[in-house]
Amino acid sequence: MTDRTDAGIFLSGDRVALRPLTPEDAAILAPWVLDDEVTHFMFTGQRPVTVEQLREDIRREASNLVNAVFLVLDWATGRPVGYAGLYDIHPTARKAEFRIIVGAKEFWNKGYGTEVTELLSFYGFDRLNLNKVWLGVIEENVGAVRAYRKAGFRDEGRLRQELYRNSRYYDALRMSILREEYYPTMHAEHTKRFGRGS
Repeated sequence: MTDRTDAGIFLSGDRVALRPLTPEDAAILAPWVLDDEVTHFMFTGQRPVTVEQLREDIRREASNLVNAVFLVLDWATGRPVGYAGLYDIHPTARKAEFRIIVGAKEFWNKGYGTEVTELLSFYGFDRLNLNKVWLGVIEENVGAVRAYRKAGFRDEGRLRQELYRNSRYYDALRMSILREEYYPTMHAEHTKRFGRGS
């Protein structure tokens, strides 16, 4: 990959780099959100979408200061891996929702999702002064649940029959990590890994 500043990189880890998602990235995202296997356990993918519609969605999100959304790149090659972000960043409650899609299947089950989760948790607590980062995940998406637990997220509860997909209903887990849980166990390590230049 080129120099961090040349590539517009905002955050980076050991294997991933994150740069702001732009409308020009819509063509990269389209095959992922239209892929049944990628979106198998998600609301995303329930309706068809065009590149132009995605472009407009990205424009709208970019102008919305309550979201911070990034294109995820493989640090070594610069290849797009997926996209992720913190959504509905709430200034009073100091909380945000974490969302991720690892769309490039060749990067599945290699730790990319876990690292992005850790990196955006670090960003949320260290830079945005959040008190809580939360997410929702289908309980049967065992790989994602495992990655979130590895990144320090804890179960808050089960949402029964939360998602209809694949001709059936799925239960979802609500998971979160609190500031008071994050700092004693992970912040020092994440500062070494992710806090370059700070």
